[in-house]
Amino acid sequence: MRFNNFIFIPVVFLVFCKHKVQKEVLTYTTISQNLPKADDVIDFDNYFEITEIIALETNDSSIIDFVHKVLIDEYLFLKGSGAIFKFDKTGKFISKIEKGKDGPDGFINLTDVVLMPDQNRIWVYDSNQRNLLQFDYDFDFEINYKLGFPLFGIEKSDDRLLGTPGYMMSIDKPRALINFSGENLAIGYSLENSFLPFEIEKSKYLHINRDDYFSILNQNEFNFVNSFNDTIYSINKYGVPTIEYYIDFQDKKVLNEDLINRGFSTIVDVFTYINSTNKSFNIGNVFQSKSFLTFRFFNSGKPYLSIYNKDDKSLVSGGRIKFNLNGSEFFVDFEEEMRIGSLGEGIGYISLPLESGFLSELDEFAQLNESDNPLILIFHEK
Repeated sequence: MRFNNFIFIPVVFLVFCKHKVQKEVLTYTTISQNLPKADDVIDFDNYFEITEIIALETNDSSIIDFVHKVLIDEYLFLKGSGAIFKFDKTGKFISKIEKGKDGPDGFINLTDVVLMPDQNRIWVYDSNQRNLLQFDYDFDFEINYKLGFPLFGIEKSDDRLLGTPGYMMSIDKPRALINFSGENLAIGYSLENSFLPFEIEKSKYLHINRDDYFSILNQNEFNFVNSFNDTIYSINKYGVPTIEYYIDFQDKKVLNEDLINRGFSTIVDVFTYINSTNKSFNIGNVFQSKSFLTFRFFNSGKPYLSIYNKDDKSLVSGGRIKFNLNGSEFFVDFEEEMRIGSLGEGIGYISLPLESGFLSELDEFAQLNESDNPLILIFHEK
């Protein structure tokens, strides 16, 4: 297995907030990703320590169809497919807001959610109406701001808003990352610059609605995943992306000719074709800590997890994960419903569906059923 650092020619970025041209020599790490076996096991405890296990209360109002995103401050907020759920930090359900409401506080598509802990505020982005709605932590509506751009994911730093249209034409240039300047919804946001061009042909069908484009590194710094070029970018405080990791699937790589000029009409056609091959694709669910990069990918429709050790440049991959929960070992298949994400500052989370059937072995969770809401595991690097 080979891991190489490459040096690219100098690239010129226009950083408008500094009003000058910066020249950088970019370096990135290539990770050679082989195809693990579905029953290969990743021993999670070799890398991370689970610090909290939160069992989310399940009742008629709090049933979560799928955990897309987890946000934590003094409360625990979860984005489902059609609602934002609010729990206390022990998992007790408090309230939710749902899509489909009429009026200025209503949203049609719950596309993404951003938390602002310093203000006790939460933003909801609606790609259908192309607006941002601001609520306080009690879900009292405050502002409806018309951003005006169709996006599939957003993230906020102190003085800018980051957005991605996936492979959809959102501005007059085919770009995968858009940088807006501004500090809040009262002042508003202005298009500043855009990065990461893509081919027009891809925009005809690769409208990928995912929830793992952005991953929090630290305050004002993020990872950005461009799934179909197998690349993980680092975005600095000025909103400028640089390549940090390239995942080399070698002979399992999805080639450009697999995606264009093949008569695909929908994203379903694309994934039906790719899943019928033995090719790997769709990097997502990135979590980066000091010593490790954790990411998910798919092969033949099956999700796999990889952990890359930055220190010794080793890679472990598998389709199963072994956890040590309260002194007992559990083996869990890594399924699409499992969500791994970042809370920033080296803290990560996993949403663990209960279909695994191991809860009867944990006394404190023995009362839960397999149809209940997932467990939320909070962890950090050992």
